[in-house]
Amino acid sequence: MSRIDLTRLRKRVGMSQRELASLLQVRPSFLSAIENGRSRLPEEKLEKIKCIFEVDNLDDYLVDESADIVVPPHTHASDASDTITLLLNHFHDLAHQREKGLSHQDNESAERIDFLTRRNDRLSERVDNLRDEVDNLRKENLRLKELLMKNGVEY
Repeated sequence: MSRIDLTRLRKRVGMSQRELASLLQVRPSFLSAIENGRSRLPEEKLEKIKCIFEVDNLDDYLVDESADIVVPPHTHASDASDTITLLLNHFHDLAHQREKGLSHQDNESAERIDFLTRRNDRLSERVDNLRDEVDNLRKENLRLKELLMKNGVEY
């Protein structure tokens, strides 16, 4: 059984649980239950999530719920050296998982920076458009004042 890691999605873009709950039009407590695996995400919210986080699919954010279960190594081997070998192998595997986790964190940071850069570019473009609009309105205002003065109308 898989679920979407909404926490990772949120943190990638620096969004709070309350903000996402508001955008999805759900209660923060319900979103918390979804993130903690106690409730299921309604299917109709999937497209909204893709839109909010600007992703085409959510495959990279699927979490296999059975993957959260840690199975300890087999510790009742025939002798102590087998047990030690099994433990060492287990710790070796854990170390590799941590390394993957660190590179995964670096990848998440890069994704977050990329997302924030794109958002910043969009906002900068919006600001530029608004400045152009303000400049045009000022020009129009000046033109109207000149017309009023030309026709002897006090304003």
